[in-house]
Amino acid sequence: MDEGWSDVEIRALRERIAMERRRADLKAMAQRKQPRPLVPRRALPKEVRRPAGAMPRRRRLAS
Repeated sequence: MDEGWSDVEIRALRERIAMERRRADLKAMAQRKQPRPLVPRRALPKEVRRPAGAMPRRRRLAS
């Protein structure tokens, strides 16, 4: 494997590629996690107000 690439150069390139990949992943994550627009909860319909699958709060029985 003697095409003018030394082990050091290859390792440096591999590290740089890994760094760039990591940076791209972080960038994508930051874009995906966009802040939700602030909407007053009263303006939303009930289904939206309570996230789907959320356990309904049980009212404590008056004893």
